[in-house]
Amino acid sequence: MEDPMPSAQERAKMLAQEMKRAILEAKTAEARAKRLGDEVLLALAEAKKEAQAVSEIVEYPIGRYECKGCGQGSIFSQLYRELPPCDNCGGRVYLGAEPTITKIIPPPPRKYSAGMYECAGCRTRIVVAEDMDVLPPCDVCAAYKLKPA
Repeated sequence: MEDPMPSAQERAKMLAQEMKRAILEAKTAEARAKRLGDEVLLALAEAKKEAQAVSEIVEYPIGRYECKGCGQGSIFSQLYRELPPCDNCGGRVYLGAEPTITKIIPPPPRKYSAGMYECAGCRTRIVVAEDMDVLPPCDVCAAYKLKPA
């Protein structure tokens, strides 16, 4: 024997429950998207700092150094980007040869910087992970109408 078709009232109840689940899932997804957006902005700020940090290379040459804290002499037989701690007191400030500083000239800036953008058409937020000269289309509506968020 076949199950009778559910009544309109039962279908309405099932659809209402399904709608509640969908709304809850949407709210959960929205909260997750906001959290991820905040994390992306932090990561982009860190990436910018990292890029600036590599714009200068500091190298300490081979030679004799004296710890500024305790006066202990040390001979370093290799190039260092950062001098090791003093064996005697743990200090990191030395008197000795001046480091060689090499500045790396960055490429010219791009027209649009990495960050959060919003589509003027559908208001969806889009993350642009790299600086670029041309913004991509919206992930949702494919319009080329992104503006800084």
